[in-house]
Amino acid sequence: MTDSAEFDAIRRRHHYRCCICRQPEKVTGTLLPVTGKTAEGDCTLPICPDHHVKYMHGFFTGTELKKIGISSEEYQHFLSLKKTGEQESGNGLSAEEKVTRTREETIKKIQKAQKMKMPKVHSDYKKEI
Repeated sequence: MTDSAEFDAIRRRHHYRCCICRQPEKVTGTLLPVTGKTAEGDCTLPICPDHHVKYMHGFFTGTELKKIGISSEEYQHFLSLKKTGEQESGNGLSAEEKVTRTREETIKKIQKAQKMKMPKVHSDYKKEI
């Protein structure tokens, strides 16, 4: 995973916008890292919290996968590895406890991303500049 300074540079390169919906960070909330592919190879891309949850739970469509540059086979492989890791780390836990753990991990990721330098947002900011 990338450190905060490196991810800040990545966010700046993408003009502080989600790679999927292109909404600015001021509207969607803190951008989170996800691994994608470009012509140069693997890279880290910024996506909004809504798309991050969708990505992690396996609900990305073909169009969304194309935007981050991975095939559906690679995505299925990622999900199977993730599921295997969850099964190993979640032995003996009920389904409710696993959901709680997943939520806590997502909250930790968001809090970590929020510690990075963020532009100030006015409370009634509604439209894109």
